[in-house]
Amino acid sequence: MKYCIIYLIYFSISFCIGIQGLQIPENSHILSTSGTGIASGNTPGLNPALSNNNTFIQFSINNWLGDINGSHTSIKWGKNILQYLSIQTWGVDNIQLRGEQPSTEPLGKFSVNFLSIAYSISHNLNTPYNFGARLKANYSHLFIESMQGLIIDLGVRYELNSYLASGIVLKNLGFEYVNEDKVELPQEIGLGFQLNITPISIFLLTDIAHIKNRGLEKRLGIKTNYKLINIHTGITMNEGRNSQALGLSFKIKKWLITYSLYKHENTTLGFPTFLDIRRYI
Repeated sequence: MKYCIIYLIYFSISFCIGIQGLQIPENSHILSTSGTGIASGNTPGLNPALSNNNTFIQFSINNWLGDINGSHTSIKWGKNILQYLSIQTWGVDNIQLRGEQPSTEPLGKFSVNFLSIAYSISHNLNTPYNFGARLKANYSHLFIESMQGLIIDLGVRYELNSYLASGIVLKNLGFEYVNEDKVELPQEIGLGFQLNITPISIFLLTDIAHIKNRGLEKRLGIKTNYKLINIHTGITMNEGRNSQALGLSFKIKKWLITYSLYKHENTTLGFPTFLDIRRYI
């Protein structure tokens, strides 16, 4: 019976971190617009088709819903062939293990952790388009159970003119296993647009995506584009989830610091906060 309880806990937590970990924002930049930005060309977490050739190292400290804590470390390099390597972790500690009979003291405590390593590459292939691909390996383990998978994301970005860009992304292709049992991935296909309002230094972002088993999701975001301080905000609308996010970024010489707050409709799970620290090279 003890292992049955462990098994149930594993599925309730690991599926939240493991499978749904594919849906958790990786860093503060993504969180700040509530996941909007398929056409932005800034991060492979939104679309592996990148457009800017800034080289940097970044570290993120993330606190997600339900006391799930994590980090995200990444490096981006390249001028013509843009490449991005990242390592992401999520974990829940001090989970109480209870036996068959109710008791005031737990039988023990344990933790569950999720690890993901991703590599992205982007190039225009001598066309007006930017093409991108991302390969991600995931692993999670608890007691006698383990979860592992290999995921591929594909994306395209196209600048229609100096003011308007579009993007298409196909995410979560591949496989994921719990022990030897294959589980269904939340595959996603999305279309996005970015409007650059140059006179007032603002980007307007809009996405529409279909996520397997979750249906249609609409996203809207706004980002300012000033020299020192910028505001990011976004909203996500889905039949089963509505959320808002707000972020503030500070650029000081070669440093960029971004702090974001996420508001979910279920406030009992808390308010996630993400912090990015980036150093341009």
